[in-house]
Amino acid sequence: MINDNHADVLTFFPQMDPNRISEDDTHCINRIFKLHENTDLQDTTLEGQDSKLIPDSCKRIKQAFQAAVQKEMQHVVKSQHIRAEKAMVEGSWLDLTRRNKPETQPFAHLTINATDIPSGSQKVSLSCWYHDRGWAKISNMTFRNGKLIVNQDGFYYLYANICFRHHEASGNLSVKYLQLMVYVTKTSIKIPSSHTLMKGGSTKYWSGKAEFHFYSINVGGFFKLRSGEQISIEVSNPSLLDPDQDATYFGAFKVRDID
Repeated sequence: MINDNHADVLTFFPQMDPNRISEDDTHCINRIFKLHENTDLQDTTLEGQDSKLIPDSCKRIKQAFQAAVQKEMQHVVKSQHIRAEKAMVEGSWLDLTRRNKPETQPFAHLTINATDIPSGSQKVSLSCWYHDRGWAKISNMTFRNGKLIVNQDGFYYLYANICFRHHEASGNLSVKYLQLMVYVTKTSIKIPSSHTLMKGGSTKYWSGKAEFHFYSINVGGFFKLRSGEQISIEVSNPSLLDPDQDATYFGAFKVRDID
């Protein structure tokens, strides 16, 4: 019988039927294991010793054994080399991705702060906006004193949606004819001046015969903006503003750099 410690050697001889190995082959296998026990099988200094201790009748087994071991070691070395190359490539790709990862494009979406809406019917500059609550978000732009400040030069898409509404439960309107307007303005800090970029609206007749009145204005467009410029919203009849975040809001997002 073959020693249990040497049973694994059978896996190196797929051309041989383990159930039909002769006693001579078994004897050769045992001698090979004893000779190479605790020794590197690839050690070339053992060649002379092999010739003396292993008879010619065992050389066929020895050669097959060494060829199988050498093939297996080459496979292991190749696998390790492939894994090392793969790890190196993946590491380089991750480093390149991190270095080339673009900075988040500037954007802002501001929603109305219903607690600070001014009263009256005159045209006012709205400063009551949320920038970090509910649907409101901002990135790489600045919100200060009710104005949206540009941090990067570029072409931006600006938009504003303003809703006006009135219900009879709120009391009677002081006037029936209303000019409901919105203005998107740009202010430069280098040259103190403001320019209206967009406006929209209409004159409406809200009679006391209707239970509910509603009017929505939406404006939007592309503009070249410079770092430091400020965007703000002006409206008429602020007391009629719809305070819901899905009704009254404005924002901006960068589309491309300036060539």
